[in-house]
Amino acid sequence: MQFERFLRNERMSLSDYLHLMKPRIIPLLLFVGVGSAVVAGHSVPPLRVTLGILLGGGLTSAGSLAVNSYLERGIDARMNRTKGRPLPSGRIMPPANALFLAAVLLFAGFLLSYLLLNLVATLFIILGATIYISLYTILLKPRTTWNIVLGGSAGSCAALAGWYSVTFSDPLAAGLLGALIFVWTPSHFWSLAVITEEDYSAVGIPMLPSVVGAGRASRFIVANTLILIPVSLLLTPFFPGTGLFIYLPAASVMNALLLATNIKLLLSPTKSNAWLAFKFSSPYLAIVFTFAMVAALV
Repeated sequence: MQFERFLRNERMSLSDYLHLMKPRIIPLLLFVGVGSAVVAGHSVPPLRVTLGILLGGGLTSAGSLAVNSYLERGIDARMNRTKGRPLPSGRIMPPANALFLAAVLLFAGFLLSYLLLNLVATLFIILGATIYISLYTILLKPRTTWNIVLGGSAGSCAALAGWYSVTFSDPLAAGLLGALIFVWTPSHFWSLAVITEEDYSAVGIPMLPSVVGAGRASRFIVANTLILIPVSLLLTPFFPGTGLFIYLPAASVMNALLLATNIKLLLSPTKSNAWLAFKFSSPYLAIVFTFAMVAALV
């Protein structure tokens, strides 16, 4: 009956339901998953594995993000940046439709992961969803400035799922790829939170900039990036020969540019400088992973 009501809902809009899943986030997670599989195997992964990461990981990510949209619909309705989203604006009614869709996506994602990937990779995909929904959305985000720091481990699971979908060797390298995402996440999202700190303050969400102010938050961003840089460079020994001369210069340039945008924000913690830092950090991870893949393939 619930499924029939879902289909018959006159206000159902494909675009609105798509926005529940925050589709701009998913491609990076899938790229990280496939990229980790390429680096792990030093080759293009088998079609079955690639499909498992893209379909299983993609549907699971979509379901997790839809749950997040459902759980935060009340908060979103009170924030200028998010009040136009489908749930707070009332374009999806009843809101339980969103939760039903999320459940279907999560079930399909878990099932396809299990059918196409090994058990360890599947468990990392499930763990990523669990961390994002339970640890980040429900427990940490409304309570502590450490929310995005600890919640970033959800993204790390994408890298670990990709790695262990093709090999169980070199756990240190797998851990470093996961750590790269974990440490990148705060620098990325704190920059965005500097821009939207008034929104978070208005609804009582303790994002770091809304609690300590933009100036002090910018110091944390620089400090976090100074941790990110050596983490990214520690991957270098895993690319011997020609790969070393591909990955090391590319990672070094990206690190220098990211740090430069962060220092500019530190010197002048304005929203425009925060936007610059955020926009540059957005492609940072994809570019570093791209060169890691190339280095692994040569």
